[in-house]
Amino acid sequence: MSVPVHPCLHCGACCQNYRVEFSVYELQSMGGRVPDALAHEAGGNRYRMNGTERHPVRCVALADLGNGCIGCGIYEQRPQPCRDFPFASYGCHDTRAKLGLPPLTEGDTQEWPQAA
Repeated sequence: MSVPVHPCLHCGACCQNYRVEFSVYELQSMGGRVPDALAHEAGGNRYRMNGTERHPVRCVALADLGNGCIGCGIYEQRPQPCRDFPFASYGCHDTRAKLGLPPLTEGDTQEWPQAA
């Protein structure tokens, strides 16, 4: 019997739609978790994930996780805006629609053994 996989691991829509800006203090060199090489200065004390500054958007951290799954390659080190993005929210549904993906159902919002 296969273990269900969190829907975000088949999606990556948010990683292909939004600019991801965060505080310089989230960079590893400043004591945070985000690898410095994956971001660039966006002005002042703000940094931006590489790949999210242009169109088409594709965050440099979006990765092939194997077994047909895609998701954040730095999930444990992702910046705060990514941590705060609400699963199955309006923004999630709107972004999935832009990529031709169906909205998530209520059943998709249950607890999953593996998070994206």
